[in-house]
Amino acid sequence: MTPEIDRQAVQWMLRLTAGDADAAEQLRFQQWRQADPAHAQAWTTLQESVAGPLQALRALGATQTPDSAGAALRGMLVRGPSRRLFLGKTLALTGVAVGASWLGAQQWQQRGDLVTGTAERRTLALDDGSQLQLNADSRIRLEFTSAVRRVRLLHGALIAAVAPDEARPFGVSTDDGTAWALGTRYMVQKESDHSVAAVLEHTVRVRTRNGATEQLAQGQAAAYGAAGIRRLEGTPANALAAWEAGRIDVLDASLEEVASALRPYMRATLHVSDAAGRLRVQGVFSLDRPDEAWAALAATLPLRIDHYGGLLMWVDRA
Repeated sequence: MTPEIDRQAVQWMLRLTAGDADAAEQLRFQQWRQADPAHAQAWTTLQESVAGPLQALRALGATQTPDSAGAALRGMLVRGPSRRLFLGKTLALTGVAVGASWLGAQQWQQRGDLVTGTAERRTLALDDGSQLQLNADSRIRLEFTSAVRRVRLLHGALIAAVAPDEARPFGVSTDDGTAWALGTRYMVQKESDHSVAAVLEHTVRVRTRNGATEQLAQGQAAAYGAAGIRRLEGTPANALAAWEAGRIDVLDASLEEVASALRPYMRATLHVSDAAGRLRVQGVFSLDRPDEAWAALAATLPLRIDHYGGLLMWVDRA
């Protein structure tokens, strides 16, 4: 399991027991659980780590029907003392997830992958003279041969400053496709269902796994995946890569997008409700001081933020 899968499992648990999961949400849970054996394993681990009022969650593993357990737990995540009681009893669960994440990081290193931890940015000098900067909570695998230089971005984000080598093209690959360097410097970020490329210098050619291609010039960015390639008009490449300087530059984004940028820098598991996640945000926020970022967001948006033992942070619309 990885830290991201651990977080996803905890977030699914919170959603399904909050009492407002509709049929579409339940279907998305089933799709997530069945998409990867690691998802099912993470879900099972969470179930087995919970006692008392969360015992009903064990029914999910057997029936694969979220509302069968949700009926017993529906009242536990309402506002006020009931929700606090429930979340207080899940802190041990969150601690187990953190422990599993740490062990997962050790296993990644043993398999030869390069990994950054929570709130850790790392710069790597490659043998060919290129340089990579990894965002926090990222994972890559280097696949350099005599014919090609390929960096597999398995999770997170990186910025590549590419040394010229006409005999060996340089590309950053994700499950969604490859961004090939036609210049020197660009960013690639892996999201759950697509990837993003942002060109900081010169040009990049994006090619999806389905064969769609598009060339991006300096300052341009695009999202790409199974649905094709979509230019991110009005989103400067420098803003998408601002994490390199330890900040988020937000022109007009949803709170969920801002939360996604802050998660790799937070020790606590973060849950943002759908209602809060739809709020629009603008401003500049520090990644290295996420508590200050959330305080600034709470001062300007109608938010209610609850903290539970430093292990769980719940953000809802006030």
